[in-house]
Amino acid sequence: MKSFLKKILIIIYHCMTKCFPLNRRKAVFMSNMGRNCSGNPRAIFEAMQKDTRFKKIRKIWAFNGDFFRLKREYGERLLPKGCKIVRYGGLRYYFHIATSGIWVFDTRQEPYLVKRKGAFYLMTWHGTPLKKLGLDMCTLNMAGEKIDLKTYTDSFVKESAKWDCLLAQNDFSASVFPRCFGYKGKVLTSGYPRNDRLARAGNIGEGEEILKAKKKKKILLYAPTWRDDEYLGNGFYKCPSRPDFLKLEKELKDKYRIIVKLHYLVKLRPGDIPQSCIDSGFVKVYGNDIDITSLYLKADALIGDYTSAVFDYSVLRRPMFFFCYDLENYRDKLRGFYLDFEKIAPGPVSRNEYELIHDIKKTFENSNDGDQKDYREKLKCFIETFNKYDDGHASERVLEEIYKAIN
Repeated sequence: MKSFLKKILIIIYHCMTKCFPLNRRKAVFMSNMGRNCSGNPRAIFEAMQKDTRFKKIRKIWAFNGDFFRLKREYGERLLPKGCKIVRYGGLRYYFHIATSGIWVFDTRQEPYLVKRKGAFYLMTWHGTPLKKLGLDMCTLNMAGEKIDLKTYTDSFVKESAKWDCLLAQNDFSASVFPRCFGYKGKVLTSGYPRNDRLARAGNIGEGEEILKAKKKKKILLYAPTWRDDEYLGNGFYKCPSRPDFLKLEKELKDKYRIIVKLHYLVKLRPGDIPQSCIDSGFVKVYGNDIDITSLYLKADALIGDYTSAVFDYSVLRRPMFFFCYDLENYRDKLRGFYLDFEKIAPGPVSRNEYELIHDIKKTFENSNDGDQKDYREKLKCFIETFNKYDDGHASERVLEEIYKAIN
């Protein structure tokens, strides 16, 4: 029944694109296919709210059913202020998608969406790529994709043909994106608007000051990516099988706490993280009701893996650790990398929990060690390469591009 209703709605939507006029003074925003209010779309929306040039732009946010369930639990604080809210996939959603002159999205959309003549489609994407994407993938190991590699890559080409402008965080992304997406349009190398908050907080020298700060317990943010071959169903992937939080708690509980923010495609199941670690306060898990940017600011260090979160957190100049228990499998079989990961990683790469524990203690409890000076130098080089446009003014550059497009 749901499939039938969707087909009817899509037919109605296509009729709307032909019957209703395009409104160039209306913008639709959506992040992570409606799963939350975060990332570059949120930052652009918030900057637009403050810019008098966009005062007459009617702003629409689309959220899916899961988000509306979160809204009932957490209340109005989840919702962006000063805009209209519609449910993703509903009739009102299709009406606004059909008639809005501005689209601001950070992920690929459903292939049946029609980008009308005169509309401006800004694709912000959602991170600097370490792992290979789109047309650069040699094999398709995503268990959730029921198509072959060619069909998968063709979908990127068809989608990117609709984009009028694609954001890139840095020169590296600007060189990779056109090839991996099959994109032939304009690339705006602006830095990421979502990192403006981080840039304002990450003053030079702050990273080293974090190491010396007097706090009862250091906060470590664990933010891993998903694994292509660990599909759970219904569009979600499993929580990474490691680290063993019981081992981490045994060694770190006196001086550290871990906050967990999983990728929006990952669904946490009972038992994935030991309940005892949560009950003791050693681990706190955050869901889609929280924008990860606020957690970056809260954390003294990041525990990542192959996630693009590394390219954002680096703006803060704080310590980073890389827990890569499956490095060979991920690099050689699942995805492949654009970069020599172990060479560029601006922090120690650990292969098991004991190495990770050692690296954390060495960084925070022996910060004058020579190895730490080497990692600080690597972080400096990393920032110069990937964050030179993350200067706190990316949103301004993006709004200027939108303003030129609609006037």
